[in-house]
Amino acid sequence: MTSLKSLETAFIEAFDADLGLLPAHASDAWAASRRQAIRTFADAGFPQRKSEAYKYTPVTKWMGHAPVLHVTRPVVAAHTPFSSLPGTHLQTVNGQLASTPDRLPSGLTVSTLRSALETHPELVQQHLDRISGGTAGDVFSTLAAAFAPDGLFIEVAQGAVLDAPVYIHHAAVSPDAFVQPRMLVVAAENSEAHLIEHFPETGAGAVFENRIVDIEVAARARLRHLVVYERGPQARFVNGLYVHQHGESVFSTNHITLGGSLVRNNLHFIPDGEHCETHLNGLYVAKHGAHVDNHTLVDHVKPNCFSNELFKGIVGGGSTGVFNGKVMVRQDAQKINAYQSSKSIVLDDQSHVYAKPELEIYADDVRCSHGATTGELDDDALFYLRSRGIPERKARVILLEAFARDVVELIPLEDVRTYLNTRLGELLAD
Repeated sequence: MTSLKSLETAFIEAFDADLGLLPAHASDAWAASRRQAIRTFADAGFPQRKSEAYKYTPVTKWMGHAPVLHVTRPVVAAHTPFSSLPGTHLQTVNGQLASTPDRLPSGLTVSTLRSALETHPELVQQHLDRISGGTAGDVFSTLAAAFAPDGLFIEVAQGAVLDAPVYIHHAAVSPDAFVQPRMLVVAAENSEAHLIEHFPETGAGAVFENRIVDIEVAARARLRHLVVYERGPQARFVNGLYVHQHGESVFSTNHITLGGSLVRNNLHFIPDGEHCETHLNGLYVAKHGAHVDNHTLVDHVKPNCFSNELFKGIVGGGSTGVFNGKVMVRQDAQKINAYQSSKSIVLDDQSHVYAKPELEIYADDVRCSHGATTGELDDDALFYLRSRGIPERKARVILLEAFARDVVELIPLEDVRTYLNTRLGELLAD
């Protein structure tokens, strides 16, 4: 097993070989941002054992060996269940935009992030600087910013209302590679859209995807976001999501984790305007020794806002689930309503769940609550079903499906809900 310090050195040396630590005579803004990110990474280093943020998810669990930095021919998922649904469909290869569709609905712009740096320089640059300079996110986001060769840019124009969702199929990745997807989504004033990301199983082995997603939700915009993660049992995924909301905007996200060996969701939200709504939900099923860690932060900086958070987990087969959710209310953020709930079911004695809900409040006129429960299946409910002639195995699946349904039912698309309910039934019956 390689030490973290050796891994840090390996990444820095790989970056130097790829782009160069020192700028050439003609250095573009993208390259300059990447160089700043590698310097920030070098100063910070990987989180050590005593890091509170990684207390239950030691970095050595997924960084025990140096990842493959040079990608090989990607493999493509055989099944992309959402590809036939109405909407705009985008394909990525190792997290990068494969091609732009010939026709896009009115009000929707799709391009590479480097192209957007030319067409929207101020907007894109400020997001690059936040991550590269270390003012937002953790060290994995900084590392992704250093190595990302490009990214995906999606903009919904002012006043545009997209009738059908935008689907992003992350369906092609290189075997056992370390890849750094990056995405910036902008919902302009008074716009409305629905964004769905799917990570299907590809057979790419121990691929390590370390990504950054920046989302800007302008005043009075409404944006829904769904992530369905179904990679294989060796895959690793660090998902950095950073959402900035303006006044009277509504943003909702739902993270469904049904695969992977090590998954870490770093989900950060700043409702930075009055009368914002923020809805944050998640469901994970961890089996066969998997480790799923959901870290959330909702940072209320302006008054008269509402946030609601619900995460549910089902953990078995020697797996581990982690939930660390923090709601912060700044001094000037009066009249905040913020609610947070984490509920988990542990299926056996070899599995564990660690939950740490937090409230940090500096205002005095707020309504905030949080709670976390972890337990086993209800014996009385199980007995009731068995007394009606239902076999124990089937009865357990019925109860677990009912437990998960609260999160799945928050998805407004019937076809997507149907697929997820079917997949949950298959996973829970296994």
